[in-house]
Amino acid sequence: MNRIDRLGELEKKRLLELACGMDRIMLLLLFETGLEVEDLIDLRVSDLDMMTGSLQTPSGRKVQLSPRAQSEMVSYLNARPGQVYLLEGRCGKPVTRKWRRCVLEKLLQRMRIGEASVTKRKMGQP
Repeated sequence: MNRIDRLGELEKKRLLELACGMDRIMLLLLFETGLEVEDLIDLRVSDLDMMTGSLQTPSGRKVQLSPRAQSEMVSYLNARPGQVYLLEGRCGKPVTRKWRRCVLEKLLQRMRIGEASVTKRKMGQP
């Protein structure tokens, strides 16, 4: 299991606020579907059915998306016409498992630093 499984709702909300673009979409899908990063990286745009608001996973599982996720997904994909993979990195290739280390860990660190700053300010510390 990954570390985001243990996050509370406020922490998830904060992470979504910090992320943008593909990283935000990836987090939103992770939070809403319960899928692992490895399950998301091979998804293609064709696996998304916007008529039903569902996502077909490589294992054959159908996952229903919330209206919020559907809306964000439409905006995200409209800005990237011709994209084949749902979560496409550089050169038209899907993101890799390194996303967890390269992006997620940095977002978690930024979130924790931000939370520590707020706590210090509340306690009257600089």
